[in-house]
Amino acid sequence: MKIPEIRITNELSLPKLGLGTWEMGGRHVPDRSDDKKWIDAITFSIEKGIRHIDTAAIYGGGHTERLVGEAIRQHPRNEVFITTKVSGDRVQFSEVIRSAADSCKRLGIDQIDLFLLHWPNPRIPISQTMSAVNKLLEDKVIRYFGLSNFPVELIREVMLFTDAPLITNQIEYNIITRNGGSYNRTVEDEIIPFCLKNNISITAWRPVAKGTDLGKYPVIAQLAAKYEKTPHQIALNWLINKPMMMAIPKMSTPEHILQNIEATQFAMEPEDYQMLDAMKA
Repeated sequence: MKIPEIRITNELSLPKLGLGTWEMGGRHVPDRSDDKKWIDAITFSIEKGIRHIDTAAIYGGGHTERLVGEAIRQHPRNEVFITTKVSGDRVQFSEVIRSAADSCKRLGIDQIDLFLLHWPNPRIPISQTMSAVNKLLEDKVIRYFGLSNFPVELIREVMLFTDAPLITNQIEYNIITRNGGSYNRTVEDEIIPFCLKNNISITAWRPVAKGTDLGKYPVIAQLAAKYEKTPHQIALNWLINKPMMMAIPKMSTPEHILQNIEATQFAMEPEDYQMLDAMKA
């Protein structure tokens, strides 16, 4: 199945659905007990049409990047788009340069497709961090850069220090959290409108409100019955039908992967999207 895409720049289109890898291979330290399971999940995702894999230097203490590298080795490099992130605790100039190099080594690639600043660090001037990002772009260690968990005032500051396009801001966003995310409280009110105005895509992490029984919400349950989909598919479809919106759920089983891909393959009636927009969690 072909996953719909959004166009971000004249040269870059990305699929609305990608694969998130948080907790694959450990949280902050390596956990190798399920390595085969995770490699198989990433491989299956790619085989079924998912070409955007999102990871980070801190995931599993670097082990998650190694698992991603192992999985993508079986596929032509230009068929898989890799996003990874530098820790917000390592954003001095030399640390950013080193983090990108270490990520390339663990992933087994020569160039990172999209390199994100994982979270803001008020102790380090953004000018210093962006100087490193600009060098990585110039040296072609990374193709594109973006942000994660950044509020509007810091996005503006980042934009002062580069001429390169800012590809995405990755934030917690789903049908339940709206403006109540873990890091940013103004997602719908400020961050998304600002990004749309400046042609910056949004990448939603935790896009289906992990651990939440979405079927308990009457509007979601009603639409799940109407379209013969699961509540999670309704919530994911609502999300990715928003302008410049991508989602990167963690998917660990073939069934889960296929369900999420299926969520990209249908459209609801406009009034149903409006009902979901107006839903109060």
